[in-house]
Amino acid sequence: MKLKRIAYFGDDRDAIEDLRETLEKINLQLKDFSPTRAGSLEAVGFNPDLILWDLDNAEVDGGNPPIEMIRESGFENQPILGVAKREDAEKIVKSLASGATDFIYKPVIGNPLPRLVAAMSASQRDKRVNWSNRALDTMNEQVRTILSSLKDPAYIVDPEFNILYMNRAAIEIYGEGIEDGTCYHMFYGRSQPCDVCLKSKGTARWRSILKNGKAYRFMSTVIVNSKGEFEKVAMSTDITPDEEVMKIYKTFISNVSHDLRTPLAAIDQYANIMLEGLAGDLNEDQKKYIEVVKRSSFRLGNLVENLIDANNILSGHFKLKLRVSKIPDILDIVLERLNSQAQEKGLRLQVQIPGDLPSVYVDTQRIAQVIANLAGNSIKFTEEGIVQIRAGYMPRGDGRVIVSVEDSGIGIPSDDLSRVFDMFYRVESDQVFLEEGAGLGLTISREIIRAHGGTLWAESLEGMGSAFHFALPAHKGDKNS
Repeated sequence: MKLKRIAYFGDDRDAIEDLRETLEKINLQLKDFSPTRAGSLEAVGFNPDLILWDLDNAEVDGGNPPIEMIRESGFENQPILGVAKREDAEKIVKSLASGATDFIYKPVIGNPLPRLVAAMSASQRDKRVNWSNRALDTMNEQVRTILSSLKDPAYIVDPEFNILYMNRAAIEIYGEGIEDGTCYHMFYGRSQPCDVCLKSKGTARWRSILKNGKAYRFMSTVIVNSKGEFEKVAMSTDITPDEEVMKIYKTFISNVSHDLRTPLAAIDQYANIMLEGLAGDLNEDQKKYIEVVKRSSFRLGNLVENLIDANNILSGHFKLKLRVSKIPDILDIVLERLNSQAQEKGLRLQVQIPGDLPSVYVDTQRIAQVIANLAGNSIKFTEEGIVQIRAGYMPRGDGRVIVSVEDSGIGIPSDDLSRVFDMFYRVESDQVFLEEGAGLGLTISREIIRAHGGTLWAESLEGMGSAFHFALPAHKGDKNS
């Protein structure tokens, strides 16, 4: 245990000896110093944890502890206690008014330890608070330094959304001297804060087009300053290029998909006419050729429908038909087709769904579409082994139902794993390009899951297989959720 040191400023030898005898019994070291600036400077080397100032030192400030002189000597945080006779109530009151922490009586008759320990404990608390405040100030300064280096706009606001700080990128857009305004008025031209910020107690995300005409994705989080006040830091990323590319995607998809629908319908119609013999009899080879045309037309038609579906989802033009459902019931919608696909490739399709799994509030057709996309991919890229569909419940937070599709297929290279959900992205592999597809299934699946308030993610080891998981909020009305 660290030896506590106490500095006594005064020349009352009886009080000094009484205190020393009492304190040394309890492992407290006392050393006396002259009640002057020179004595105060000398005491710095002693590095006391507590300062006792004899209030009989009349020649210095009428006996009151010279707080300012003591602090200037280097004692920034040590508690200062007055030492006075019991009849000197006026001196005690004056010392407390001048900044003393507490007092003790002389001669020392009782045990002064409780008051001394209390004073030192309070000092330690103050030191911890001061250290924490300095740490918070340092952290907040570092936050501002980081924000100042960002190339995209960032700012800090108080709980009433008044702007406290803007980085250079924000100032270049809005100009100097607007720190007195609110962020929702100055940045977004609103008369009231948006619902995202009002409802969010922690991290919030939103998109906005700023004064410079560029689109930004914002994320905000809460920090605390040294006064214990909450501040919100908002940082942005310029997504204008992404928005422009997405606009090109949507226009392309819309034009191409609708332009292809009419000729594909005609191809399919005339193929059926020929197969039914309405245009004349066909020999066996001719029928095979027409069947190839019909299958190819069907595949191209599915691609067009996927393009239209993707465009509607990404444009926010699709509506969910929500109802309380069970995962096994949703799986039944696509299980027969998936079993057929697996059997054609000689694969085993395993399903493990616990009977007590909570319900989900979803669009059953859309979630079935996601399962079909994920399991269909697993079957497509697995040559031998199994494809497994599993589900479970994670009680964290409000509860989540997790559905996983796992396979023993070719896997996904680590460099491609982060991009498999991007539109039109396909892994650059000969094994992959042997299979049909336009790279839309995973994009559509992710957006469907996001629309339900869930998440979709992937894990994979190249050459060993892949696992795709999605999580959906458990239905709050379910007794298990």
